[in-house]
This record gives sequence, structure tokens and C-alpha cells, in this order.
Amino acid sequence: MSDQPHRLLGRRVFLFRSQDTTAPACAPLAQIAPSCLAFRGTACMTCRDACEPGAIRFSLAIGGARPRVEAGICTGCGECVPGCPASAISIVPRPMEETADA
Repeated sequence: MSDQPHRLLGRRVFLFRSQDTTAPACAPLAQIAPSCLAFRGTACMTCRDACEPGAIRFSLAIGGARPRVEAGICTGCGECVPGCPASAISIVPRPMEETADA
């Protein structure tokens, strides 16, 4: 029982810590090409699984899920690139309007 307050304090710190998931304004951005297997009707979410910040999300659509890159979360790290079986992901400079807004 003596260590009970210590364990609770640790949980509270973990639950209330803030995680900065916003990408820097000058960071490059992942871009998914039309050759992506998911765009062609094949179930593949390799990029989503490789994306540590969680910037690649899938939306349901007719014919299967479709990937999209959340620009505000993408850090341009490139972890999604080597795992893509279709080589459909590239890292590109962030569009000018996004860098101007940030």
C-alpha cells in the first residue's frame, strides 16, 4: 500500500502529458501517387502502419479504403516510403500556401 500513491501519480502524469503532433512548417510532406494499391482496389495499409506520427489515414470509399496524408501531422520523415510495395509514396516540398499559413 505504501507505493500506491506513487503509482497513481505516474498514471496521472502519463494521462495528462501533451504530445506535440504538429509538423514544422518547413518540413517536407509525404505524397501518395495514383499507383497506390489502395487506389487500385487492393487492401494495403502498409504506409499507415509505418507512419509513426499517424499522418496517413484511410477513409472508406466505394471499392475500398483510400489513403490521405494529414498535412498538419506529417513530419516528412519518410518512414512510409520504403514499406510501400507499389513505390507510390514520395517526399515532396510542402506547398507554399501551407508554409505561409504556419
